[in-house]
Amino acid sequence: MEHARSPNGRGKPAKSDPPGWSYPHPPRGTCVPACPAYGRCHCGCDGSPKTSQVTSVQWLRVGGRPFTFVSGHQMRVAHPRAGMWSKRGVPVERVRPFLLWLRQRHGSMRSVAALLDMPEPTVRGYVYNTKRKRVPPEAAKRIADLVLAHRVGAGPFTTWEEEPGLRFDTANRHRHA
Repeated sequence: MEHARSPNGRGKPAKSDPPGWSYPHPPRGTCVPACPAYGRCHCGCDGSPKTSQVTSVQWLRVGGRPFTFVSGHQMRVAHPRAGMWSKRGVPVERVRPFLLWLRQRHGSMRSVAALLDMPEPTVRGYVYNTKRKRVPPEAAKRIADLVLAHRVGAGPFTTWEEEPGLRFDTANRHRHA
């Protein structure tokens, strides 16, 4: 039995396919032998998915062929809100030190969240949730911008101000906004 195909014949990705899906089959069900990632998990982890034991047109499965993903890994690619596991985004290890530094500067995660205009549980999740792998690019940019707002002086990475927006002018020895 040939792999069940979408109504468009898979010449072009179906509207339901996630952005960037370039494989010659849907993101669910079993893989096809012509696929460059045949027998490997399509999330990029290089794991070996289980093999389907049954053929089902409804579930896009062909018996004896490997599934498209290792169980649970479809969330990394195919889920519309895959922020926690998405391959797109900034690794949380790159953002976490900034948030810890901001917490030290401003006293609490609540005040950091207020400065970032983000929900406090979201900010806490970036710092303390060990399962989180990535931070959405928009959130990472907000965090980096807040950290960079503390820079002062000619050496952008040498002098830091206590409160963003209050700059200390060393030449005139006075503060100005």
